[in-house]
Amino acid sequence: MRAEGNSPPSEKNRLSEAQIRSSMDQLLWHIHGWLEEVARYLQTLRPTVSHEFNFSNLMVMRSLTLEQSFVSFRRQRFGEQELLDHVEFYYRLMCPVSSIIRVPSTVANETETRLRVAGLAFEVSPEMDEKRIVRAVQFKIVPEIKSTIRIEPDYVQHKIGVRLSNVDRFEAMQMVFTPSQLNEDALEDMVRLMLGESTAFMKRAPWVANWRPTRPALTSVKPVSRYIL
Repeated sequence: MRAEGNSPPSEKNRLSEAQIRSSMDQLLWHIHGWLEEVARYLQTLRPTVSHEFNFSNLMVMRSLTLEQSFVSFRRQRFGEQELLDHVEFYYRLMCPVSSIIRVPSTVANETETRLRVAGLAFEVSPEMDEKRIVRAVQFKIVPEIKSTIRIEPDYVQHKIGVRLSNVDRFEAMQMVFTPSQLNEDALEDMVRLMLGESTAFMKRAPWVANWRPTRPALTSVKPVSRYIL
């Protein structure tokens, strides 16, 4: 006789899990369509963003405008179901002027690494003394910030992660929602956060460092994506 704890899930329970995954997938498709409309609106409006981005107290980028945005997605196979693997919102913030960062040569490599982590493009110019020894390094920063919001479901734990990268600061942060929490009111707060109008979105769900969705062995990601400009 099979022990109760090792018995396979009933057909009813399997169907229930499949229904939950399907409901989450429908929510992700709704979010995708909603964000496409937002992307089109922002492309036309090109709004000013109120955030100031401070890079290690060496540089501040301000008076930013949102110049480009688009939405992409990928699908995944989960058993017999084909579901959304993630939805991602990309946008670019433009600064009216380039910035120059000048640091001693001893910290140039560290500064360069941190600029790359922040997703900033730059040109490097070493400064040499009369003995042609590099004493300092200048970084001319390309006046743009690449920002992303990645919405990623966990179909096993019934959670949805929202990863904010360069949204209100040079940093990537992860929030974890239940599906019911990620409604249109929350999405509107997310857009307000992007534009620097409100931080209410940041209080809607807990922050969870290094969160990743569960990837069961029966799950595979299909190389399918779509975006709009």
